[in-house]
Amino acid sequence: MKRLKHFLWIIPVLLVAVVLTLALLTSRALDRDRTTHQTLPASIQVRSNDFGNLQEMPADFSCLGTGISPHIEWTSGPEGTRSYALIATDWDAPSPSFRLFAIPHWVLFNIPGEVMAIGRNASDTELTGLGVVVGTGMGGTEGYLPACPPLGQHQYQFRVYALDVDEIRPESNNRADVLAAIEGHVLAYGQL
Repeated sequence: MKRLKHFLWIIPVLLVAVVLTLALLTSRALDRDRTTHQTLPASIQVRSNDFGNLQEMPADFSCLGTGISPHIEWTSGPEGTRSYALIATDWDAPSPSFRLFAIPHWVLFNIPGEVMAIGRNASDTELTGLGVVVGTGMGGTEGYLPACPPLGQHQYQFRVYALDVDEIRPESNNRADVLAAIEGHVLAYGQL
């Protein structure tokens, strides 16, 4: 029993190490994300009828309200655009001042080239009927994951990518694999 007491100090040290490692990895991932997007043409305009750029999202789109997906629309991509992908991410989890991980809130891909809007409260069935593949967010859940910031006011990025292929085939339907699959196929992007 005495030996166990002498090793109890290890638990808080390990917890601190894990938290610091997560913070460092998230910071590096955010830096890579910024660097990647600086090399891409940002010619697509993304907007919503439900909120403006850098404006607060109404509660309807969060866990405090009904948790429905917002309306998102975009201008057409450049010549050669054959499909789109839409990825919504919160980089501020759990807090904007202490980022430990990114949360994917919505992953849609293989959006046909003629589709340039996702309606408010779009169901997965409706999206699938349009030919859109509904990817997985945090915890492997399909569809829109409502905003639910535990601490502070978070920024949610809704990015639309114009792709030069009709469809991508990621290893899985999660954010990381979809981003890997679109690499080399992005003609332009835009974000709200």
